[in-house]
Order: sequence, then structure tokens, then C-alpha cells
Amino acid sequence: MKYLIPKKSRRLPRAGVGRGVRTVHHVVSRVCGQDFLLTDVEKETFRKLLFRVAGFCGVEVITYALLDNHFHLLIEVPGGPGELRDEVLLERARLLYGNERKGQPLSMARIEAALRAGGEVGVAMRALLMGRMASLPMFMKILKQRYSIVFNRKYDRVGTLWEGRFRSVLVESTRVALRAVAAYIDLNPVRAGVVDDPKDYRWSGYGAAAGGGTLTAYPLWTRISENRADSPKVVAARYREYLFVSAVDPRKGQTVSAEAVAQVRAAGGHLSAGQLLGCRLRYMTQGAVIGSKAFVEEWARKRRENVDSRGHPPAVVAEFSGDGLYAASGRR
Repeated sequence: MKYLIPKKSRRLPRAGVGRGVRTVHHVVSRVCGQDFLLTDVEKETFRKLLFRVAGFCGVEVITYALLDNHFHLLIEVPGGPGELRDEVLLERARLLYGNERKGQPLSMARIEAALRAGGEVGVAMRALLMGRMASLPMFMKILKQRYSIVFNRKYDRVGTLWEGRFRSVLVESTRVALRAVAAYIDLNPVRAGVVDDPKDYRWSGYGAAAGGGTLTAYPLWTRISENRADSPKVVAARYREYLFVSAVDPRKGQTVSAEAVAQVRAAGGHLSAGQLLGCRLRYMTQGAVIGSKAFVEEWARKRRENVDSRGHPPAVVAEFSGDGLYAASGRR
């Protein structure tokens, strides 16, 4: 059977571990042409919409960073919506459709009427709503489309706002992997030269928590705690130290100073923890999966079985840090 799309144009399927499994993803999407269109006001509008869409879809936002021309998200997507009572389904629907006009196909009036009616009408409405939940592609589609509508309406603009499809990296749900990716995201404003300290950037998970006086409630803490007995303040302090080690970002084309040469000789040629973390950057957005060696190799094995027969290049598994993190990238 011939493909309708030329072989060179076919896309690789997104990294995944199968249905019914909760997965964590690092997601990146950029403004079309990488134009700096997202002002502080636009970022705040996007942030509010982000949590409404996440609540509807059942997605948990672990951390995020909203920049002038792109955004990063670290999110956990459930393997399925599960069985939702009508009350819960309506509560979720209000997050997304509560302000829709009555004439819209999915206004709250129509949703409530269909669920009250029951029968085939109620089943169809329930299936429609739940089909938009617990899915990374659907979550991103709703988020980006909804924000595009708001942005275009505000500025009397037409056309797409976002550049191509979003990029995503599958992240193993372990303390080490989540901490590494979260730090990369929380440090985006620092690498962009917007702030010197990640706590000072309002439109990021870490900055919002610090600025709002709720740093101890940051959802990342429960995931990266080494010991359940540790208080959020202890975990927050350790993460802050880790952030500043991770902030090392060697610049390309920079002349090596005599001091740098002396430091390398003094270290016996070994990379520092900060330098090792800096080497991770390209994998954070250009890779396919990040985690332990076993996690990444299992993903690569399944990928060989499922997609390599279609002519895609084999995934390359490589260690990219000194703390046992591996990455795979098979994208062209």
C-alpha cells in the first residue's frame, strides 16, 4: 500500500509508553516566526488559560515558563479520563465552556441539557467531552487554539499564532529526571537574560511560587523529595542550590581564557557538575525521551518494533549526565 504522504515528509510518532499509563512530558511551542508577541499581559492571560485547560483535561502542570516568543511546560498526562460522575464532568466542563455563548455547540446549557436527557444524547455528549481529556495532543490543541482565538480577537489579527506542531520529550517520572527537566524550564528566563535569579521571573512555576509567597506549595517538591519526611522548605532549599549549579551555560564562540585553562588543568580535565548539567540542554527539547538507562532502552526497543520498519532511523541512546540520566533521540 502506498503512502499518501511522501516518505521523507512522514512524521515520527511521538514518544509514549502505551495507553493506560500516566506519562510526564516536557513540551515546547514557539510563536510563528519566533516573533516576540507575548507581553506580560499576554503571558498572564495564557497562564490562566493553561490551568483552566489542564483542569478540564485532567493534566497536572508540574512547572512551566512563559517567554516572549515561546513556552515550556512540564506536565503529567493521565493514561485515561477514568469514570467520571456527571457532577465531576460538569465541573470540569465549566472550566472550559462556562463562558461560551448559548448558541455554541458546547455551551454549558447544551452540555447540561444533554446529560440530563440521558439516553443516546447523554452518552454522545459524555463521549465527546471525555474524548478531549487525558490526551497530550488534545490538551495542546485546545490550549493553543483557544489562546490563538483570544490573541487574534484582541489584536484584530487572523491566521496561525504558533509555529508548526509542538515538540515534546517523554520524561521518566523519577526524582532525578524530573528535577533535571524542571530546572531547565525554571532557568529559561535566566538563560534568556531576562532575570539573574529564577525566583524573580513571575511567569514560571518557580517564580510564581516564590513571588506568591507559596514556595512551599510548589507541586514539584513532592516529586523530587529524597525523603518523605523532609519538609517542603528543605526540599525547596536543595532545589534552589541545584538551580544555581544548573545555571552554567557556556556560550558558543567564546574565547577560552587563561583562567579557564588553569581551572581545567586543576580539575584534571574532569567536567564540573555545572558543566555536565550544561551539556544536557540540547536533549531537553531535541530529544525524544529522558530517564534511567533501563527506561530509555525499553522505549528504544519498543520504537524499533513499532516504527523502524517504516524506514525511520534507529534511536540513539546515550548517557548525558553524571547522575545516571540517559536520553534517546531518533528524530531527523
